[in-house]
Amino acid sequence: MNTPLRLLQLSDPHLFAAPTGQLLGITTRSSFASVLALALAQPAHAMIMTGDLVHDASPDGYAALHAALEATGLPCYCLAGNHDRRDLMETALGAAAVKPFEIQRLPFWDLVFLDSVICGLSRGHLPPEHLAQLDAWLSDSRVAALIFLHHHPVPVNSAWLDPIGVENGAALLHLCTRHPQVKGVIFGHVHQAFESFQGDCQILGAPSTCIQFKPDSMSFALDATPPGYRELVLYPEGQLSTRVVRLAHYPESAQLHSEGY
Repeated sequence: MNTPLRLLQLSDPHLFAAPTGQLLGITTRSSFASVLALALAQPAHAMIMTGDLVHDASPDGYAALHAALEATGLPCYCLAGNHDRRDLMETALGAAAVKPFEIQRLPFWDLVFLDSVICGLSRGHLPPEHLAQLDAWLSDSRVAALIFLHHHPVPVNSAWLDPIGVENGAALLHLCTRHPQVKGVIFGHVHQAFESFQGDCQILGAPSTCIQFKPDSMSFALDATPPGYRELVLYPEGQLSTRVVRLAHYPESAQLHSEGY
């Protein structure tokens, strides 16, 4: 198989048990369904969900997500976020709920999934043993790799968000600089598009499928930008191209004057 692989990253849907459940003015099941339909308008090979899948720790929220993922017919890989209940997630999603450290092999590429959640806290941390496992794996492999996690391992220039990223994110990035086959580190949590580089490695954040955080904010602030997803195209030669795709229009408006949730 020498054709590029198109992967879909959908993040932070914050689903509720009730289909009508809203987060700051957005009916999260509806916005997720709209973004998912947009993402599936073109053929894809797999979907990655980078955390905060369900907002209210409800089995019904995870069941609704499972049904939506099953209907895609795609391999789906779901990371936990700080709002998630891992036990409920694993029960409902089965094999789609990735382990705290997991590697999936695709043609010409490896996908690495890291659990950055600290139970009960908004900020993240990567267990040293998982970083050691990753280092060992990359030392034995020259296959191009992408690393996925929920929390951001680098500052995103938002004073209120940066303290709740991965507290040892620098250790992950240092590891990536020693293994040039890592082509991207990809996360959710920040509810906004973000792109930077660590050497030749792309550092990529994704919008939420529901509310959007305003970039470069000193304190909690929402943005009127529509929900969206990130597309990742993986080439056999080890090249990565990516873009953020948003709904052209979404009928609901976020409560822009909210001070948090």
